[in-house]
Amino acid sequence: MTHFRTAMAALAVLPLLAACEGRQSQNQYDYSEVGKSNVAEFGTVAGVREVDVKGQNSGAGALAGGVGGGIAGNAFGNGYGQVTTAVAGALIGAAAGHVAEQAAADYKATEYTIVKENGKTLTVVQNNKPDEPVFRPGDRVLVQTSGSFQRVLPAAQLPTSMKKPQGIEFTN
Repeated sequence: MTHFRTAMAALAVLPLLAACEGRQSQNQYDYSEVGKSNVAEFGTVAGVREVDVKGQNSGAGALAGGVGGGIAGNAFGNGYGQVTTAVAGALIGAAAGHVAEQAAADYKATEYTIVKENGKTLTVVQNNKPDEPVFRPGDRVLVQTSGSFQRVLPAAQLPTSMKKPQGIEFTN
């Protein structure tokens, strides 16, 4: 029975591990992004606000809660009563596990409203890690687009003018 309880405790930790997975941000790229080119456009931050992000719920919390609740409920009653309390415990545990996992997965992010050089305005919700800057209205930024994913990067260190890059001249 001790091994069974250890296994159930391990199952209960799964939602917490899922919540700790890395999220893409200014300085963190997914392995699938390495070596791919992206379109980048300059812009100016017009607005900034903190937003709530509903994290992804894997169902592991409901599973762990259901198993734990079923085991706890099974400890009460005899015969049909024991089955009833086990089922009730499983249902209550699954609901509580789902709520707990969702609470662990939800987080805060930053929404930027950016006016691009072409005059178009866009908003980008971005994860910010504690060591990354939060841009302020008026900041010059680079909006990096890869498919439907966009990232806001600092651009203050980039030049505002430069010579045309050398190319290849074609002749007949």
